[in-house]
Amino acid sequence: MIRPKTCFVATGITRDAETGTISAYNIFEGIRAAGLPVFIQSLSFLAFWERDLTDDPNYAGTFTVAIGEQTLVTNAVAVNFGDKTKHRSIVNVNGLVVPTVGQLTFAIVLDNGVRSEYTIVVEGPPVNVQAQA
Repeated sequence: MIRPKTCFVATGITRDAETGTISAYNIFEGIRAAGLPVFIQSLSFLAFWERDLTDDPNYAGTFTVAIGEQTLVTNAVAVNFGDKTKHRSIVNVNGLVVPTVGQLTFAIVLDNGVRSEYTIVVEGPPVNVQAQA
């Protein structure tokens, strides 16, 4: 059965054309917004998948970005293993407006229901409390 191994979101993720190795920088662990909405110029989602050789090598699915119940991005994706048992999916997002604070979820959900998901918390600016005299 196909299964997700791990996933994450970073400012940039690249795959070297010659070696096939993956490089990532600035992995998102959370966002502290100076103000809302917050604009993220670019980001990449990486999911590692694994399957048994007896499993189908091709899967269709949907990539989504959502904050709470509000969907911000939806794109069709394909996971094609070829003759391999491992696959890496990279989805690039060029420009994301996050309108509010909350749980920001990035996910690929395959048509067979298998899900690879990464969630971070978007926090608003710190609240300044002034003492009254």
